[in-house]
Amino acid sequence: MLRSGSRRLPSIFFTLLLSLLPLAMYACHDNAKDNAPPESKAQGTSYSDMATTSCIEPKPIIRTLTVDKGNSIYSILMDNGVSDADIHKIVDAARKYFDLSKILPAHKVVLVFSGKDQSLIRLEYEVSEIKKLVMEIHGEDINAVMEQTNPVLPPDFAGKLKEVNVKLKKGQSAYKTLSDLKISPFQIEEISESAKSCFDLSRVKPGHEMNIWVSVSIPVRLGRLEYQVDDFRRLVVTPLEGSYAAELKDLKVEISYARAHGVIKDNLYDSGITAGLTPEVIMSLADIFAWDINFFKEIRPGDSYTLVFEKYYVEGKFKGFGRIMAARFVNQGKKFTAIYFDDGKGKKGYYDETGRPVHKLFLKAPLKYTRISSRFTYHRFHPILHVWRPHLGVDYAAPMGTPIVALGDGRVIYKGWIRGYGNSIRIRHKNNYYTYYAHLSRYARGITKGKYVHQGQVIGYVGMTGLATGPHLDFRVRHNGRFINPLRLKPVAGPPLKGEDLAFFKHVAAKRLAMLEDKSLNVAMGTDNKGI
Repeated sequence: MLRSGSRRLPSIFFTLLLSLLPLAMYACHDNAKDNAPPESKAQGTSYSDMATTSCIEPKPIIRTLTVDKGNSIYSILMDNGVSDADIHKIVDAARKYFDLSKILPAHKVVLVFSGKDQSLIRLEYEVSEIKKLVMEIHGEDINAVMEQTNPVLPPDFAGKLKEVNVKLKKGQSAYKTLSDLKISPFQIEEISESAKSCFDLSRVKPGHEMNIWVSVSIPVRLGRLEYQVDDFRRLVVTPLEGSYAAELKDLKVEISYARAHGVIKDNLYDSGITAGLTPEVIMSLADIFAWDINFFKEIRPGDSYTLVFEKYYVEGKFKGFGRIMAARFVNQGKKFTAIYFDDGKGKKGYYDETGRPVHKLFLKAPLKYTRISSRFTYHRFHPILHVWRPHLGVDYAAPMGTPIVALGDGRVIYKGWIRGYGNSIRIRHKNNYYTYYAHLSRYARGITKGKYVHQGQVIGYVGMTGLATGPHLDFRVRHNGRFINPLRLKPVAGPPLKGEDLAFFKHVAAKRLAMLEDKSLNVAMGTDNKGI
């Protein structure tokens, strides 16, 4: 019986297993269906495919973390289930490239865990914008390497960019503008360095526009930058081969001409505003004739002026007024004419109708004065010393602090105190001329002995230092070793145009003088007249 029973036992179990096999296969099939991805269910994947899919190793688990203030690599790894012993091994393996005990806030840590047993198999740490520590972990075998990264947008970038338009405010720098858009310091430094050959971005100005394109994805990367350098040029910066390329683009400019005419009732400025001129154009008109007319003292009611000047448009938009091309001024019945001429070879400026330069060696006066309190004489009673002595200059009375300008281009040969004259300046000019300025309250910033100054440049301010009864400028001129009367200083002009230059000038002058008579160009009428 025992033998018989023992012989029959395998057949009984075999029969039992055969009866249970379909049930087990059915359960396995249902389990595969439940774990299948949605797309597999939709496509009606076969049972054999399901069985194969259920045997694939689970996907790794990736965790991207940002280091917070007070975090350490130990706390981060411990919080993510890494044992103390494994943490020490990881830190030791990384030490050759980077000390993981020195991780910094706001930097990224990426942890990759096995989907099978949840063990740590990879660690990445963002050392800087251009360096990343990468560690591959396979049990006891840990490999570390420092990889170079480049935050600059690649040329084949296919992601989305968003445009940000900024009108710069006072005190707003290019660095802050880009930083506020989360563009990294490394990119900003690269952008600035690349642009320097065209334009220094540290010199951006308030009121100018900056157009910036950045990636929508994180980290933010620059796709394009444009900055309005001036009315005629735009800086363009774009990514190129791991860095940036910059260029200055000339904008499309159209020039038209306008005419203005006015009669002075009180002063040139008020008359110019009434005639439709801007303060800049009015000052340019005064500068042109400053060698022939003292606009502080010689302007009279009934004086008149006519001028033709540029109006310029950039990309079709009006941007402002440009250079005066021709002007006529009638002062106390005497007519003065100035025509702008450029021979295309470097010779340019204003000339009268005969081709003589309007620009003279000296201005009419070195300041805006109230009155002449003492004139040039060899016999004057000194108001303080009470003695008769020569006064070889002109005293211009003016309010304390009135700016004093250099009468002409020259080099400062003396700056300092002179007994009786107080704070003083002496300037050496061309043709053996010297000018003297005394009783200054103070000197203009940057004025030193040996400095070259330009005509009209402020060199000091009216005062009453030294022996003086009131604020004034004691101004003197010496020529060829002798003091001469500044009020009788004859205009000294440069050489006139000759030969081919004069012939070319007359051709240009004829057109521009005709424009002075063309009332259709009047600015008040709003006529553009482009291309004239």
